[in-house]
Amino acid sequence: MYLIDNHNHTDPAINLALEEHCYRNLDPRHEYVMFYINRPSIIIGNHQCPFQEMDMDLAAQQQIQPIRRISGGGAVYHDMGNLNFSFITAFGEKKLDYFKELLQPVIETLRRLGVPARLTGKNNIVVDNRKVSGNSQHANMRRMLSHGTLLFDAGLETLRRVLQPSLAIIQSRAIASIPSSVTNISDHLSRPIDMDAFIAELISGLSEKFGELPDYRLPAADWDTVYRLADEKYRSWDWNIGRSPEFTVSHKIKIDKVEDDVHLRVKHAIIKDVQFAGNPPNSGMASPRHAPLIGRRYDPLRLNLR
Repeated sequence: MYLIDNHNHTDPAINLALEEHCYRNLDPRHEYVMFYINRPSIIIGNHQCPFQEMDMDLAAQQQIQPIRRISGGGAVYHDMGNLNFSFITAFGEKKLDYFKELLQPVIETLRRLGVPARLTGKNNIVVDNRKVSGNSQHANMRRMLSHGTLLFDAGLETLRRVLQPSLAIIQSRAIASIPSSVTNISDHLSRPIDMDAFIAELISGLSEKFGELPDYRLPAADWDTVYRLADEKYRSWDWNIGRSPEFTVSHKIKIDKVEDDVHLRVKHAIIKDVQFAGNPPNSGMASPRHAPLIGRRYDPLRLNLR
């Protein structure tokens, strides 16, 4: 197993692009692991809608952007106290069992550090029944990406607040996150260590399981591809927002100083229909003054027309 060097990037767009590039392009005869830390961001699952996963006002105030990953699962908050890991391995029919095998050295390392960690049924790592690690997978017929988080010393109050949805979603086709009680690993250590020491402990634990982890450094041409993927995909509205499944949301909208209670039907983050609240779906009872909203990108913070 090789240890991928991410050049200490903390830009989530770059790290997710690097992860995808390595998953799709590195030599399938080898296995890889990568550790990375992202500045504050919300990473949503491939089939999720960011509008129903976060407090949009708070996220905007703190400049926390949602970024969509290629794997499924729920939304997670990243900051500089959250460590992320990615395993890139050969595809196998027993992929879920292998996921548990990949996570076992992580759990054993935590236990060695005095943290009573255990694996739950959905590949989460918990301590005293509170989550410290959520994990998900993405696979094709050649490769499997198994990745997750480790809440080492994250801002849990910000996590709880920003992952509290602020919109009145009526119905949605998106996969909703399941709220969990969380805790930081640093609060359970038998002795204080910093993030660098924690990463070193994890590498040591993985080495005991998989042998020495030689560094893997991408060629310059590969980095050019990674940066391009970050710009064209992971920083794009089309990927992060526009892929949102259809949903209906309730709003108060003020137009010409008149406030209406309305329901917006939004598909791929574009407003498709506006109806007065209380009318049956598809009743055609929208007011003409709401017509300018149809076809606009949905932005819950900028809906009033005057």
